[in-house]
Amino acid sequence: MELMVGMFVFTLLSIGVTTAVIQVRRLAQINMMRTAATTVAQGYVEQIMSMNSSDVEAASEFWVTGRPPLPTESTNSTTTNASAVETSDPLYVSPLGTAPAGSGMIPRTDKPGDMWNVKHVMIDMYNNKAGTPTPVNMTMYFDVNISRNWQQVGGNYQAPTSPYMLIQIDYQFQATTYQSVWFNGTVRMARTDISGP
Repeated sequence: MELMVGMFVFTLLSIGVTTAVIQVRRLAQINMMRTAATTVAQGYVEQIMSMNSSDVEAASEFWVTGRPPLPTESTNSTTTNASAVETSDPLYVSPLGTAPAGSGMIPRTDKPGDMWNVKHVMIDMYNNKAGTPTPVNMTMYFDVNISRNWQQVGGNYQAPTSPYMLIQIDYQFQATTYQSVWFNGTVRMARTDISGP
């Protein structure tokens, strides 16, 4: 009888410890993914901050149909060619009525007129059973908004009178441990375009 009671207590303790370990592992993975998502979003903002004003303005002229994307880049960590580490990874600026051809964008259901740039971000690498390096990807959505002081004169938009712009990137990612849960975040930064004499 004592042996049975001891085994029962041991089983309860084992279940509790196993559950705690699984929960800690899930939280650690979500924190890793959240850190990676925030880092990627901040990287995009930093690139936009360092771009030529003409590129940023052309991408954010919301009344122009077929306007170009922001010429952002990302790191291709799977390449063995050192000269091809940086790859073109353009971002379109909201608002957009429809997704540009080949962009792979999807509409935001919570903000009509805004669209998500869909990206697949590699967050980890592991060796599979055959010993082959295998990337772990995370699907991310990015919505880029650039606020400018656009002025409309005689029905035509003019260059902004203020040198300031607010860059905001909303992002979402789906944790692999909770397939039905999407996590959200926002990165903002102000840019000043002041041309010298």
